[in-house]
Amino acid sequence: MKAPHNIKTTVSILLIFLTCLFALNRIMPRVIINDSVPSEEFSMARALDHLKIISEKPHFVSSSAHERVRVYLVTELEKLGLEVEIQETQVLGQKNRTGTKVHNILTRIKGSEPGKALMLLSHYDSEVSTSYGASDAGSGVVTILESVRAYLAKGIQPKNDIIVLISDAEELGLLGAQGFVDKHPWSKDVGLVLNFEARGSGGPVLMFVETNQGNQNLIRAFDRANISRPFSNSLFYSIYKLLPNDTDLTIFRKNADVQGYNFAFIDDHFDYHTALDNYERLDRNTLQHEASYLMPALDYFQWRISMSFLLKPI
Repeated sequence: MKAPHNIKTTVSILLIFLTCLFALNRIMPRVIINDSVPSEEFSMARALDHLKIISEKPHFVSSSAHERVRVYLVTELEKLGLEVEIQETQVLGQKNRTGTKVHNILTRIKGSEPGKALMLLSHYDSEVSTSYGASDAGSGVVTILESVRAYLAKGIQPKNDIIVLISDAEELGLLGAQGFVDKHPWSKDVGLVLNFEARGSGGPVLMFVETNQGNQNLIRAFDRANISRPFSNSLFYSIYKLLPNDTDLTIFRKNADVQGYNFAFIDDHFDYHTALDNYERLDRNTLQHEASYLMPALDYFQWRISMSFLLKPI
């Protein structure tokens, strides 16, 4: 007599699974890689060209590959007509007491009006092992690099300044972010951070806010940014807080009371911090999903960052 009940349960679970799978499939964009993308749009081909070079070798702090990646990123930003600064400073970590000299890569796009700046953030060092750092966080770096190129190609000056921070030594304990927040004068100008991270090699990109205040205003602002394929849930941040890892955005929240959005993907989590975090394994659709967040968010927040509904607590 229990057989029919078991069949119904199995069918129900299967339907739920298939529904979730279908929903996730609808969220993920499908990439068509070609060289004919207009200059004002995000080009997957250009982003992958950058990623292939960045993730050629493991590039942990103090390695020769780490320095090579830094030089490459500075050169590519300068090609966009940007003035690049290397913040070189000694940092002792707050959490694990690890210390090192960091080399943060910084540039700033001047806005037309005074006010708080929008920060684009990711880190360029790989984990201290065999990881090639393609996802963590080469994906974030190339998403920012290519999105900034496309934005500049429009020839529109932002209302608010846009600060790009490609931080160093994140894998050693968020040291680059700490060095910037605690020691760089630009840190006082930051009003909102868009941070790009990874804990796997694919899947949909999750959005979750990190703030010392209520998050209702941030969620409303995110909705108004008209992101085409948003994927978020109040459960995500609760799970994130249970994990042993923080992100660079945590430093901004704790040390400077600056809030922001984390964007990260977690599928194929077994690739995280291993040699499987490489150029070939990174899901191209996931990289496109990251770009689908940043491009409209960049257009929206660069002229709304100083609005009171975003910066004041509820």
